[in-house]
Amino acid sequence: MQTADDGHKQTEPNTWELLATYFRRPAVLLTILLLATAVLYSGALSFEFVWDDSPQIVDNPLIRSWHNLSRAFVSDLWYHTSRQQVYYRPLFVVWSMLNYAVVGLRPWGWHLGAILLHLGATLAVFWLVRRLGLAYWTAALATVIFALHPVHIECVAWISAGSDSMVTMLTALAFVAFLNASEADRTRRLVWRAASLILLAGALLTKEMAVSFPILVGLYTWLHPNQLETPRSQRLWRSVVAMIPYAAVTVCYAIVRHLVLRNSPLRFDAEHGYADMAFTLPYVLYFYLRKLILPLGLTGLYYTPYVTIQIVAKFVLPLALLVAITALIYYWARRSGNWLIRFAGLWLLVGLGPALYLRNFGNGDFVRDRYMYLPSIGFAILAAIAFQYLPAIKGWSARKVQAASALALCLSYAGASIAQQTQWYNDFLILSRAQQLYPDNPYTLVALSNQYALRGANEKAIELAEKVVREHPEYGYATLALAEAYIRSGRFEAGRQWLEKGLARNPDYATSETGMAALAGFYGRMGDYDRAFAYCGQILTKDPSLYSALYNCGNIHLLDRQYPEAEQLLARAIETAPDEAAPKHFLGRALLLEGRNAEAQPYLRAAVMMDPTVGDYHYWLAESLLKNGDFAAARMEYERTLELNPNQNDARVQLTALEGK
Repeated sequence: MQTADDGHKQTEPNTWELLATYFRRPAVLLTILLLATAVLYSGALSFEFVWDDSPQIVDNPLIRSWHNLSRAFVSDLWYHTSRQQVYYRPLFVVWSMLNYAVVGLRPWGWHLGAILLHLGATLAVFWLVRRLGLAYWTAALATVIFALHPVHIECVAWISAGSDSMVTMLTALAFVAFLNASEADRTRRLVWRAASLILLAGALLTKEMAVSFPILVGLYTWLHPNQLETPRSQRLWRSVVAMIPYAAVTVCYAIVRHLVLRNSPLRFDAEHGYADMAFTLPYVLYFYLRKLILPLGLTGLYYTPYVTIQIVAKFVLPLALLVAITALIYYWARRSGNWLIRFAGLWLLVGLGPALYLRNFGNGDFVRDRYMYLPSIGFAILAAIAFQYLPAIKGWSARKVQAASALALCLSYAGASIAQQTQWYNDFLILSRAQQLYPDNPYTLVALSNQYALRGANEKAIELAEKVVREHPEYGYATLALAEAYIRSGRFEAGRQWLEKGLARNPDYATSETGMAALAGFYGRMGDYDRAFAYCGQILTKDPSLYSALYNCGNIHLLDRQYPEAEQLLARAIETAPDEAAPKHFLGRALLLEGRNAEAQPYLRAAVMMDPTVGDYHYWLAESLLKNGDFAAARMEYERTLELNPNQNDARVQLTALEGK
C-alpha cells in the first residue's frame, strides 16, 4: 500500500491492470498483434509455389518487366493460359511486378509479400472498426479475431490469393475515408471523398469483390442512428445520394473491364439454371457460416455441387437455420439498440455477394475460403460485440470471464491455423488433403493425377484420371490429364487418342501459350518432334521468357539428343525460375548424357535437395554417382527411387547389378 498526502490509502494496480493500461495504447497493441500474426504465418516462408502460382507467377510473361506496366491495364490476368479467362486485376499484376523486381522467383519473398498484405489488411480493419464507433477493447478484439481466424489461411499461405488481402485492405481504407468525409468540414470533406473514391477504384482494379462497396455505403447511411428520426423516404434518398459517386466509379470500372475483356465470353453454366442456383444458395451460405464458426477441415478445394438431391438436408434445413440466425441478429440488434450489429451482419452477407452468383463457377467450385476474407470483417465485429454479453461466473467478474474467453478463442484460432496451414507447403499436400476431405471432386482428382504423373507414378495417375472420365464425363480437362498420364507412362497410342479427344472438347487449350507449351511437351515425349518444335518456335517467338515453353522445349531437345540446344533453353529456364527443381534436373541430365558428368552432378544434386519426392531425380543422380564409381551413394539413390516408385525397373536392374560390387 501507498499513503497519499491527504492521508487516504491508494491500492497499487495489479498486473492485469498494468497490462491493460499498457495495451490501451494502439501502437503497442497493434505492434504486438502484428508480430504475433507474422510469427503465426512465418512457416509459410518455406512453402513452395503451389496451384495457381505457376500460371499466375512462375509462368506469367506480364510480370517480367516494367515495360509491361501499361499492358497490365489492358490485358486479362491469365491471357497466356486460356482465351476463356475473365480475370481483370491490373493492380494485383502491378503488385506482382513489384514482387518480381525485388525477389525474382524466390518463393520465400512472395510469401513474405502475402504475409505483409495480411498485416496491412489487419491495420486497415482496426482503423475501420474504430471509425465505425466500436469501443477500444471491442475494436481490439474484432481486429485480433480478423488477424488470427483460420479461415484466412488460404489468403496468407497461398500467394495467388493475396489479391483478396489487397482488395480487403483497400476496401476498408476506402470506407474509412468515406466515414471521415461524412464528418469533416467542407475542405477536408472533399479531400476524404476523393481519397475514398480513389481507394475504391484501386480495390476494384485489384479484384471484383469490391463491387459491393456502394451497397455497403447505402446500408450504413440508412442504418446510422443520426437517420432514425428522419422520415423513411428522406432516409432512402440520402442513402441513394451517398451511393451515387461510388456507384459511378463502379460503373466506370465495369465499362473498362468489359472493353478489355470483350473477347472473353461470359462463363455462365448452361447446364444449371436459376432454380438450381436458388436451391443451392442456402447450403453454400450455411457452409460459409459453418467455416466461420468452426474453422476445421479447411482446404483450398471444397466440393459443393448443385443441390438436386437430399433436398431436406441440403436445402430445407440450411434455409431454416439461416432464417433463424437472421431473426436472432435482428432481435439482438433491436433488443440492444446497437445498430452496428445489424450493419455487421449485412456487411457479412453483402461482402460475400459477388461470390454468390453460382452460375459463374464450375459445378461444385462455389465455396472458397478466400471469398470470406472481406466479408469476415462483419463476422469479427459480431463476435467481438457478443463477448460483451458474457456474464460473471463463480467469483469471476464479467470482465475476467470475457477476457479469459477471448484469450481462449485466440489461442484456439492460433492452434487451428498452425495445424492447417501446413497443407499449403506444396501441390501434393494440398491435393492429397482435398482428396481425403472431398474424394468426389473432379478437379482435385485431375490435378492429383498430374502430380502422380510428374512423380513417375503413372499407374496411379491413370487410375485417378480414368475415374474422373468415368464418373464426371462433363469435366473436359480429365481427358487431357488421362492423355498426359498415358504419354508419361510410354503408352503413346492410348495417349494420342485421349489427347485428340481432349483437344476436341477443349479447343481453347491449343490456342493459349501455356497450352501450346504443354502440347509441345506431349508430342515431344511421343517422338513427334516436327509438331513439337513447331509449337516451340511459335511460342518462343511470341513470348521468349515463358518458363513453361523454355522448360518443355528444352526437354524436347533433350529427348531428340540435341544436347547443346537443350542446355541453352534449360539454362534460360533456370534463370527465369531459379528456385524450381525440374529445370535443374533436366539440365543435369542433358550434361550427363553429353558426357559432362562433372558439370551435371551439381545440378542433379540440387534437384534432389530441392524436391526429394520425385523418383526420377534420385535415379539420375544415382546414374551420375555410378559413373563416378561411388557405388555406396548410388545404391542409396536407387533404393530411394524404388521407395518412391516401385515400378521403376531400370533402378531395380541397376540395384541388382550393384549387389555384386
